[in-house]
Amino acid sequence: MAPDSTSANTPTADSTAAPTPPNTTTAAATANGSQIRPGGAPARVYMNEKIVPYLLEGMKGIAKEQPSNPLRVLGEFLIQKSNEIEQGGTASAAATAIAKTPE
Repeated sequence: MAPDSTSANTPTADSTAAPTPPNTTTAAATANGSQIRPGGAPARVYMNEKIVPYLLEGMKGIAKEQPSNPLRVLGEFLIQKSNEIEQGGTASAAATAIAKTPE
């Protein structure tokens, strides 16, 4: 019987092993003096510190409310958060400042 094309597609022990991502720290890299950064790459650390908490907060609100235009609502939420952070406070602090303003 002639070999068929399905045998070429049959996984072998070598092909079923998960490929190693190129940026994975290996024993050789550790032996060469490379350091493992807690929290990952600098970009990931930056995102986790500056963006992710607010993004998750906005996404939770969208999941709860399910607006018809979720991207716009999320964008407006993020702009509002950015303004609050730049002013050094929260919406409640801004509301308190407005309430104390003389008329």
